[in-house]
This record gives sequence, structure tokens and C-alpha cells, in this order.
Amino acid sequence: MGAQFLSFKGKSYHVINDVGRVSIPAKFRDILKAKYNDEALILVTLGTHIVAYPIAEWSKFEEMLEKERPNDPKVNEFLRYMYSTAEDCSIDKQGRILIPPHLRDSVSLKSDCVIIGLRNKIEIWPKEKWEERYEKINVGDLFDELSSKFPEINL
Repeated sequence: MGAQFLSFKGKSYHVINDVGRVSIPAKFRDILKAKYNDEALILVTLGTHIVAYPIAEWSKFEEMLEKERPNDPKVNEFLRYMYSTAEDCSIDKQGRILIPPHLRDSVSLKSDCVIIGLRNKIEIWPKEKWEERYEKINVGDLFDELSSKFPEINL
């Protein structure tokens, strides 16, 4: 399978150290190297969690914005927020990233976290927010609803 088909998937539990460093799962670092040939990330907050975009994916997002030039005030408000939280980030030799304090504070990320892969990005959730939102989800109901809405994806 070629590098273009690689995607981030799975979840793992981690602890953020006192200065804000957290390990990125090895399988995610492997995808960054194989698919993107780069371990640099852009971190942004999306209310409940932090999203880490590979530079190439962030660039695609910015290119799309340049072409589309959103005129909707709500979209521009969201973009202003998103860009104001964006931070460049590199993975160190120990496989860790440093999450700046203002990003950690904005999502109440203290110590325990869940790192998940979601197609072309990595999400970092405070453990309690992840459990609150996703560990109690009724997957059967969600599956039934999505299967009827999107029969072509053959869930």
C-alpha cells in the first residue's frame, strides 16, 4: 500500500509532563515520515481539544481558503479564532511535542490525555472530555443512523 493511503487511526492514552510535553504515538510518527516526509505539525484548538495537522495538510487547508475566499462573517470569525491559536510544533528526538500553555489552558488539558488519529490529522483530548463525549456513545444507534444516510460507504 502506497504512502498516499496512509491515515492516522487508533487511540492511545498519555500523560503530559509538567512543562507540556507529550509523546506522539510511534505509529503516527511513522506516518508523518512515510506520507509527509516531515515531522512538523501545526497545533490549533477547537474548543474541546487540540488538533495537530501535518504541515502538508495545513497547507492544503490554506490553499482552499485562498481559492474560496469565504465571505461569511461566521466563517471569518471561526478562522480568526483558529488562526489565533495556531502554533508551529516539532517532534523532538524522544518523540514528544511541546504544547504551549495557552493551548493547554484553552481546552483544560492538565495531565492525562487521549491521542487519536482521525484520517489526516491527530487530535489530543483531555482524558475526561474524551470519556465524557465518546466512551458513553451508543455506537449501535450511530451506526444505524449513518448506514441509512450513507448507504454507499457500506458501514
